[in-house]
Amino acid sequence: MSHIVVIRPYKPGDEINCKELIKTGVMSSLNLTYFGIVLKELTFQLMILFAAIMFIFFGLPLTVCLLVVPLVILLVYVGTYIGFAAKAMEVNEEVSNISRIYMSNAFSCFWVAEAFEPYLMKHHPKNVQYTIMTEQQFRDSNVDISSQVKKIVGTIALCKSYRLDKGAWIKRLYVHQQYRRKGIASCLINVAVQFAIDQGYSCTNLVASEYTEGGRELCLKKGFELQQMYHKPILGSLVTILMYELTYQIKPANEYDYVSTVYSRSMLNQ
Repeated sequence: MSHIVVIRPYKPGDEINCKELIKTGVMSSLNLTYFGIVLKELTFQLMILFAAIMFIFFGLPLTVCLLVVPLVILLVYVGTYIGFAAKAMEVNEEVSNISRIYMSNAFSCFWVAEAFEPYLMKHHPKNVQYTIMTEQQFRDSNVDISSQVKKIVGTIALCKSYRLDKGAWIKRLYVHQQYRRKGIASCLINVAVQFAIDQGYSCTNLVASEYTEGGRELCLKKGFELQQMYHKPILGSLVTILMYELTYQIKPANEYDYVSTVYSRSMLNQ
């Protein structure tokens, strides 16, 4: 096994790599979100409205009024970029405090997916099949990694919810673009859900935007259900994106402890 991904808890020293990965993850959906907003009906209505105001009330030539089209497109991009940049800064601050936020109590945790690869990669990661395992499985395997380099390629976190009764939030689910569609995100979700089961949570929720369809579909396949949908402001109330809150219901441990454990272990082995 020369290509391995190990899912393990965060430890001191991971901060820099986690910051870089999560920032890239946040900004990766910028263009898709931007094009989605530009193609919304509201954007075209704003173009028509501004052009009509310039033509009717200011008497500007129609050719000049048409310049409002690229102007609105530019403003939408600037507004979308500012929104994503602000989110990236917020996440960066959180990652700087992972130890305090996620690792200082028994009811929350932060995990990373760490890839072990040869120093000289003969193939691009997209074309390589990786063996994914937990930290304990990795220790038991006694794999020789002396000639390999390691790299954090995925993250996920779980923390207690103060809004949901006995519930938890799954957050910061990111996988490096070159390592997607290899089962890493699925295994990260498995680990987080198993942790929620072990800690006695009644449910665990996560939020995804309308422009992260792949992530939503994966969660739905893993047993999550749609809890609610709502619009998140990007440019005030004028420009919003649709957000999906998904929930994974966990059966009471005293009734279904054995079934939940067996099911969760089977998920980890998929």
